[in-house]
Amino acid sequence: MSHPIGWRMPLILLAGLCAGLVACGGGAGQSESSGVATANAPQGPRSARRLRDPELGEVRAALEKGRGDLALALLERTQGFEPECLRARAEIQRGEAVAALAAIERARSLDSSHPELFATEVEILATLDRIQAAAEVLSEGFRLAGADPALLRAQGVIELRNQGRGRQALQALERAQARDPELPFLKWPLAQAHLLVGRALLEASPAEASFHARTAHDLWPELDDALELEAEGLTGELRFEAAIALYEELQARGRNYGETPAILHQRCATRCLLERDRTRAIQHYLAARALGLSAEGLGFGAEILAEEGRLALERGLSATAAEDWGRAESEFTRALELAPDDLEAEDRLAVARFQRADYRGAAEAWVRVLARAQASDTQLPGPVPLDLAKAWRLAGERERAREVLSTLLDRQPDGPWSAGARDLLLVLEAEDLAGK
Repeated sequence: MSHPIGWRMPLILLAGLCAGLVACGGGAGQSESSGVATANAPQGPRSARRLRDPELGEVRAALEKGRGDLALALLERTQGFEPECLRARAEIQRGEAVAALAAIERARSLDSSHPELFATEVEILATLDRIQAAAEVLSEGFRLAGADPALLRAQGVIELRNQGRGRQALQALERAQARDPELPFLKWPLAQAHLLVGRALLEASPAEASFHARTAHDLWPELDDALELEAEGLTGELRFEAAIALYEELQARGRNYGETPAILHQRCATRCLLERDRTRAIQHYLAARALGLSAEGLGFGAEILAEEGRLALERGLSATAAEDWGRAESEFTRALELAPDDLEAEDRLAVARFQRADYRGAAEAWVRVLARAQASDTQLPGPVPLDLAKAWRLAGERERAREVLSTLLDRQPDGPWSAGARDLLLVLEAEDLAGK
C-alpha cells in the first residue's frame, strides 16, 4: 500500500536524505537550527477558514489510505478549491508531480492565501525533495495565516525530512493536533515522528522508546517498523517474553530477525533459572533450540536439556517395568523432545506404542531409529529391523514388512536376527496364501 502524500517509503529512512533545510530569509519567522519557518505571526480565529466539506470525506479517507487512484475517481466531477487541493494529493500519490503542481495552481487561482493551499504545496514539494522551496512556501504561509493547524502539520512534514529533527517534527505535529484534533493527513507523519523520537531514545531510555513505538503503532497499525522498535525497547527493558511475542508477530508477517528471537528465549531461560522456575526455563531453552540456537549458544541450557532428557528416560523405564505403557509413551516422548538424538528413547517409545497396539506409530518410530543408526554408523539398541517388520505386519502393511525383512537378509544373511526374519517371511507368505 502506498502512503499519504510525502510518504512512499518509511520516513525513518527518508530522514537522512536532507542534511538540513536552507534558510528562507531571516527574522522572527524562522528557526536558526533547522531553517524551518516557525509560526510567530498573529493567529486569527481557529475555525475562520477551515475547509472539510462533509461530502469529500470519502475522498479524504481514500487519500489517508494512500489510494490516490480511488480519490481521483471520486473527484472526477467535482470542482472547487478543496477538491483541487485533494486532487493535488491524489496525483502525487500516483507519482504524477506535474499534475499535482497543476492542481495546486488551479487551487491558487481560487484562493491564493488559504493556509491549506500552502500546506498542500509544502507537503508536495517535500515529497519531491524540494526542501528549500517547501521551506519558502511554509514561511509565506505562516506570514499570511499564522499558526494554522495545516501549516503546523506541513512544518512537521519538513522537519521529518531533516536529519535529527524528529523531536521538532513531533512538537509541530502535536501542536497541529491540539489545535485541530480532526485535522486530516496527520496520522501517518505523526506516527513517523513518534518512530523517529523513539529510535533516538532507544539506547538511553528503552521504556520511552517503547512508549513512542506503541503510540506510532496505535496511529498506524500497519506500521511494522513500530512493532520492531517496540520489540527492541522491550528487550532493553529486559521484558524478553513481551519482545518475543512481537518478533513472532513480525515474523508471521514475513520479516526475518535471524537468531534474535532464539537469543531472547535463551535470556528468558536464564532469568527463569534465577527465579527458580526450571519448568519455564526448559520451555525457553527448547524454543531457542527450535529456532536454531546451537548447543554452544544454549550454553548451560544444553546441559539442562540433556539432564532433563535422561530423567524422562528413567521415568519411562520405570513405567515400562510397571507395564504402564501409556505413561511410558508419554515419558519417552518427553525424553525425545529434550534429547532428539537419543536412539534408546526412540526405541523405547516404539516399544511402548507397540504394547498399546499403536502398530503404525511404533513402526514410524522404528523407521527413525533405523535411519539414524545407519546414518551415524551406530549400533542398534535391539532387533530393530525385526521389530519394525512385526509392527508393519500388524499395521496391515505386509509389503513394507516383507521389504524390511528382505533388506535385513540381504545385508546380514547369517546375522543374529536372520533366523527370525526368515520365520516372519514364512508367516507373511502363509497369510498371503490364506488370503489375509
